[in-house]
Amino acid sequence: MYQEIDCESKMDVREQLKESEVTEVSKKLKSFGLVIDEVKFGRRTIKDIDSIVATVEGWLQNENLNTFDRLMSFYVLGQAYNAKKCLTVDPSRAMFNNSLVLKEIFCYRKTLNIAEEIKERGLWVLYKTVLGCVYQANVHLGNVYDHLGRHQDAQYSYLLAAQMMPSDYMWKFNVGFSLGGMFGYYENRVKPFVVEQAKELLKPYLDRPETTSSAKQMWEKLSQLKTLPLSEDKEYEYADTDEDKYAQWVNDHFLRLNAYNDVHPYSLLSQDDSLYFESLFYKRERLEDSQRLMALLNEIKQEYVSARYMLYSYFVNSGTIHFSDSNVRIADVYDLCNYSYNIELAKAAFRALYSLLDKIAFALNDYLGLGVKGKDVSFSTFWYNERKKRILRQEILGHSTVISLAGLLFIRNDIYGGDESYLQADETKLLQKVRNAMEHRAIQIVDKGIFEDKGSVLFISREEFEKVSMNLIRTVRQAIFCFVNAVSHISYNQAEEATKHGVVMEQFFDEVKDEDKV
Repeated sequence: MYQEIDCESKMDVREQLKESEVTEVSKKLKSFGLVIDEVKFGRRTIKDIDSIVATVEGWLQNENLNTFDRLMSFYVLGQAYNAKKCLTVDPSRAMFNNSLVLKEIFCYRKTLNIAEEIKERGLWVLYKTVLGCVYQANVHLGNVYDHLGRHQDAQYSYLLAAQMMPSDYMWKFNVGFSLGGMFGYYENRVKPFVVEQAKELLKPYLDRPETTSSAKQMWEKLSQLKTLPLSEDKEYEYADTDEDKYAQWVNDHFLRLNAYNDVHPYSLLSQDDSLYFESLFYKRERLEDSQRLMALLNEIKQEYVSARYMLYSYFVNSGTIHFSDSNVRIADVYDLCNYSYNIELAKAAFRALYSLLDKIAFALNDYLGLGVKGKDVSFSTFWYNERKKRILRQEILGHSTVISLAGLLFIRNDIYGGDESYLQADETKLLQKVRNAMEHRAIQIVDKGIFEDKGSVLFISREEFEKVSMNLIRTVRQAIFCFVNAVSHISYNQAEEATKHGVVMEQFFDEVKDEDKV
């Protein structure tokens, strides 16, 4: 992302110096960073964090900061919220709409957004500072995503950090800690490799002074588990066939419904969409409910992989003429818009992916027994007893250790936002606009141009549309994982409780054979 410096600045020297000038605010921000570290080590109190937050937020509200100070202000704020969260929030509890977490995520995302702005404006004087901030913001985002049960998003953030500073210990240690803490969410066939990877990443850094006691305890736990050498994790050799080109594209972009795709995308074990409920517990008299839940998951998975292939087909064939478009009379109104089967295929994939979020809500409403009427179930609203007051249902809050359920709620916030301006992710804001235009008015995709809403028609460049579509499929993929992990976690807890009162039998389902998928 920032591997090359464009020395042809888009700004004159005077503006470069103004936007990158070290000011009194800059010096105070540096000292605030040191104070936050002292709070983490117990040498200062949380009151010092509160004072820093109030000061920095005041600076940002005045909007008089240069670009360098804006960048550093959001980064320092993220660190401050992180420190307060670590000192006041139990990491084993699900953080449903926790304001500290919301603000921490917002600040790191703003750091990344300002860094992108710096790149686009050609502020190359700040390149070195940007590199460090972007690297650390990605690592910290990975950590907070991991604590929210958004494990796939966490691995992707760590990957972005690794690409920037491949030899740095920070991302390696945090990937190791993530895999070590979450290996239980992986299939039995890959767990030996996941644990071994965690051990290899953690071991070199156990003696560092900043290594926490929890990391050392994790190491001790992992050391007792049987693993397999990573050399036995064989890679898949892709052939030059249409099928394998598609398979490689899926794994290249981490779109497989297989958690190991994010750990070793080219492993033989990462080539299938194998995600399913690791445990599924129902009382004997509710076996029909069990079958219904599996049927819902089957539909979600099938619709996802079909939409994924439609999107792939669009990317592969975009720019080529399809025979079905021949002899279709289209008026040329000189707006440079694209009309084609391939564009409609991408739109169909977009619609299908978006609808899966409501299907996940429907499945959870059924599984958790929320009692919301079918016509009223949507991914945006089913969480709340009172939508206007945004009061979460007690049936959801009762699952206080199910972090993946909290992760799903944060995905809801990313897409739909809320009363608080910091809730909605900048990278997902376009999803709503594109989807609404697609469903209720017109959307025109042009080869080049700016994003422009003209009321009845939404104009979007092909590049921007493709970017939004890839963001959507990654978001939906993460939502599917959170849904499956949440159900598996809840079911496991219920089975553990039931075991105290008698024998619990495992449920088995036969697989539908590929030749029967007609």
